[in-house]
Amino acid sequence: MDNGIFIYDNELEKDVLEKAKENFGERANDGIAFQNLNISDFSKGDLLICLISDAQLKELITQLEEKEIFIALLPHPELIHGQKGFGINRSMEKALEEIHEAEEIPPIDLMVVNEELVLNSLVIGESLSIFYGDKSGSFWKDLKNRITQFTKLFRRVKLQAVDISFPQKEEEKKTVSTASMGILAVAQCQSNVVFKRIIQDSGLNDKLIHVLILAPKSLISMIRFGLQNLFFPIKGNRLPRFVGYVASEEINLKVDSEIHYAIDGEEKEVEEINIQMIKNPVHLLPGASVRKEEVGDGKEIQNLSTLPTGRLKEELTRGYLPWVRHATSEEFKDLFKLLRQNSQTTGSYLVLMVLSTMIATFGLFGNSSPVVIGAMILAPLMAPIISLSMGMLRQDDLLIKNSLVTIFWGVILGLIFSMIITWITPLQILNDQILARIRPNLLDLGVAVASGMAGAYAYSKEEIAKTLAGVAISVALVPPLAVAGIGLGWADWNVFFGAMLLLGTNLAGIVVAAALTFLALGFSPFRLAKKGLIISVVLLVLIATPLALSFTKMVSENRIIQELSGKEIPHGLLRNVTVVKMQPLRLAVTILSETDLQDEDFQEIRSEIEEKIGKPIELELTLGIRLGEGEQGGVSNTIFTN
Repeated sequence: MDNGIFIYDNELEKDVLEKAKENFGERANDGIAFQNLNISDFSKGDLLICLISDAQLKELITQLEEKEIFIALLPHPELIHGQKGFGINRSMEKALEEIHEAEEIPPIDLMVVNEELVLNSLVIGESLSIFYGDKSGSFWKDLKNRITQFTKLFRRVKLQAVDISFPQKEEEKKTVSTASMGILAVAQCQSNVVFKRIIQDSGLNDKLIHVLILAPKSLISMIRFGLQNLFFPIKGNRLPRFVGYVASEEINLKVDSEIHYAIDGEEKEVEEINIQMIKNPVHLLPGASVRKEEVGDGKEIQNLSTLPTGRLKEELTRGYLPWVRHATSEEFKDLFKLLRQNSQTTGSYLVLMVLSTMIATFGLFGNSSPVVIGAMILAPLMAPIISLSMGMLRQDDLLIKNSLVTIFWGVILGLIFSMIITWITPLQILNDQILARIRPNLLDLGVAVASGMAGAYAYSKEEIAKTLAGVAISVALVPPLAVAGIGLGWADWNVFFGAMLLLGTNLAGIVVAAALTFLALGFSPFRLAKKGLIISVVLLVLIATPLALSFTKMVSENRIIQELSGKEIPHGLLRNVTVVKMQPLRLAVTILSETDLQDEDFQEIRSEIEEKIGKPIELELTLGIRLGEGEQGGVSNTIFTN
């Protein structure tokens, strides 16, 4: 389009105006100062190429009325929101080039807020720019910008109750009452950096107002999304769940108190906001990038069902946004009902407890991992333990009592039946399956903590199968219970107390971890949970103390084995190093030698090993003779003690 009339701001600095006229060409001399502009002098189809400010553009649009006059814009120093809202190129030369290359100027959507024209956007409260910033084109600048935005998430935030009303096709009007941190509204998605990245299917003339509602339920949800966006910027119709989207011809926003909002950067305060499309269509040429990307009709509603409503909305607007989301009374009601049922001592629970312990005991005697795993799957201990964790979290005496009684009878029955099987089984060997459960350490506590988190999380989410958490928790409880019963049957108190320590460790770890998980999921305020958590943590620390000592001992044993296994000493090669006892240190070692060794050699071997590890030892030595081809070798055993 080359036959445009140059309209300019006569109050521009002289050098800026002269440069603009130079780029425009000879026709600039026939231009008209905006201050002298009379819209009645123009007729249908005229093109006004305007170098004017935001305020002047708004004044021009309101004067157009129903006249089909075309407008194209050049980058005026004070055309800030018009430039952003319509994607006008910042370069005068390129902006003119885009105007000349345009084949037509179709009508464009414009919105009015409380009858005030908006060029760019309406912002209420916090904008989504905390997640999506302008792209500079430089990777490092973009990363720095995202880091800056991410740090802004760590602050105190308040949500405001708001009623959002808009017409729908299937019904006269829909109203959503929610708690919002911020609302952003535009008429064209692709001219706004936030909408451009996440709402891609909208048109320049789709007659819709596009609104994003930022309604997080916790700071953690925002920080989690901000962390994801920090390293992997989200693009393309992927709204976070705490952001709702509405596209409608008209939208009303109402709050109990005054709304602080900004139209094109100008701040105002009202109690109710009405957003409508401009009545008379305006033929205004947007930038080439906007014309290229605005193609189609998108979804008119997204994520509205995930916004906080009802009791959750009321709780979120009472104070600052919590770090973790508080569960609503409706969500808690169903879970609490289930946990109360699970805390009861039922016949089914007792039968399954007996059967799972019997299977575990037989599997332990048979040194069979698959059989032990089968017992873990069958065991019903998950239910009362998770109920106990919730009871301690919420200081519910009845829930704590019922859960403890149910766990007690389960443990007692497990011990009795594992003892009976031990008495009728003519085996008294500490095999690998039994030994693995009488020397607990901090690694076992880690298993218990992970199991507790899995159990609590699964119970709080209906879509997760409860059996998955049951397996995870039972892994940590049934086998040591059966081993404790075996220890009683043998009257071996080392086996019994070792297994009971592991059982207590796992029980305490699961309860504390499950309680903390429920707390993180918002099922109890911290002030209510504090007492129960303190008791649980103290108990956990007391149990963890001997585990730490056991873990330190295990680390020392592994270090000795690593120092000696495969090492060459003057008398041969050390193999199959085993720590039999730590106090006093007794080692079982195989030495491969090419010659037979005498008593004095054995003494020297012990001295050589003591020199390597720096400690006196008792030595159980197995001698292996390495022979050449066709020769026969043998082994001999010798035990030395200090």
